[in-house]
Amino acid sequence: MFRRSTIQLLVLLLVLALATRATLLALFSVLLLLTAGVAWLWNRYALARVEYTRAFSTTRAFPGDQVELTVTLTNRKPLPLPQISLRDSLPNGIEIDSDDVRFDQHDRQALQRSTSMRWYERITWRYQATCLRRGAYRVGPAQLDGGDPFGFFRTTADVPRGESLIVYPLPLPLAELGLPARNPLGALRAHTLIRDPLLTVGVRDYHPDDPIRDVHWGATARTGSLQTRIYEPTTARELAIVLDLDSFEQYWQGVDENQTERLISAAATLAKLGLEGGYAVGLFVNGAPAQFEQLVRLPPGRNPAQLGRIMETLARLTPYSVTQVARVLRMAAADLPWGATILLVSAIQPRASLAELARLRERGRAVAWLYLGEDAAPKLPGVPVHHAPPVGDWRR
Repeated sequence: MFRRSTIQLLVLLLVLALATRATLLALFSVLLLLTAGVAWLWNRYALARVEYTRAFSTTRAFPGDQVELTVTLTNRKPLPLPQISLRDSLPNGIEIDSDDVRFDQHDRQALQRSTSMRWYERITWRYQATCLRRGAYRVGPAQLDGGDPFGFFRTTADVPRGESLIVYPLPLPLAELGLPARNPLGALRAHTLIRDPLLTVGVRDYHPDDPIRDVHWGATARTGSLQTRIYEPTTARELAIVLDLDSFEQYWQGVDENQTERLISAAATLAKLGLEGGYAVGLFVNGAPAQFEQLVRLPPGRNPAQLGRIMETLARLTPYSVTQVARVLRMAAADLPWGATILLVSAIQPRASLAELARLRERGRAVAWLYLGEDAAPKLPGVPVHHAPPVGDWRR
């Protein structure tokens, strides 16, 4: 490879050859300088107007699915490339069975290819990628490496990451959750009652959580203490899934990844069942998607796109909680209409969660609990509790 010192040496050699009238040495020096100049110009434009793209055959998949990854390299100029190399980083959530995939010292995989290209040529490679686990994955960044025909100079170019491949959580079979094939939500459904503001059937003492608009001012004036209206209940079909990502009660105990993935898959299964059953389904989580800081607060909806939103949110979740689920239960209750069923999905039973479920039920909220832990579930008055302990390898 030519360096500046090499060029300076050739110039000095040419000057000496001219000074001593060494014709052959002068011609040799000129030839080398011309070659270096051509090589430098060639290298400068080697990667100009070179495009590198990659695309998946689909951007949505499930664990175990195979997706085709198409990699395209295009030279959009009249200058050929005698040699060009690429190195593209691959996420660990997908697997490509090819000799073109290499692993570095940090066990990170990368796609590596070398080829030559004619002017205005396009080269395409296709690979079968197997989705290994839930997540949002992007191929890249990539690096292109090219140079001149003589190998004197090299140049590189960085290519940013491509589009995302969203791998949804693996749905659980109903038998895994111990739910009947016919009307599976029946085992979890609480009394879905909402208040009809046109039908007031009585009053009760005011509670700090009551909306100010529900205060009955006439009864308050008569009794001398704040009174809240009691409304005639009517039925509703709204389901709010509250997902607890914690696999242990104490944060320092770490994360049971297998348990957390089972919780996420259970939430995905319930969301699908609820929407198929005509429910407006929402999702609340005591964690956040990757690269986001806000807790998941997806209000109930029955739009056909709602399932995709829920599944993508679950796919992007990190396995770490950022707050206690008792707080999320309170947030969900504040966001939801009175008759929505609040369904807790968890694998642990901290006192704060149980107390919050009991408090919501005492306040007239419709609550239920799908418990996926190994220990026996406690009984909560008025709260339907369904226990589905882990059995064997649920991912098979």
